[in-house]
Amino acid sequence: MYSLYKQYNVDLPKVGNKQIITNFNGKAKAIIVTKSVETIPFNEISKNYAELDMGTDIEPLKKWKKAHWNFFENFMKESGRKPTEYILIVCERFKTIWTIKY
Repeated sequence: MYSLYKQYNVDLPKVGNKQIITNFNGKAKAIIVTKSVETIPFNEISKNYAELDMGTDIEPLKKWKKAHWNFFENFMKESGRKPTEYILIVCERFKTIWTIKY
């Protein structure tokens, strides 16, 4: 959610940024590089983006909207706000450039 970046004074992702992905114990599992960043209203999220984000081709947009709406609703409840179909979503696409070998 775009507003969270502003609320917590965090920079938006930038193309070319690299990030280390860790497990819950802090052990590196992968490195990714940001390929694109778009800010899109909730109601304009595409099926294609939802499929990439959810990792499934079975009703990806329905699942994406439900999961994210529930998260936003619960998060915003604390401040007495409610999400709308027009809230801005930061959509980041990335490429995995390294994964741990087992």
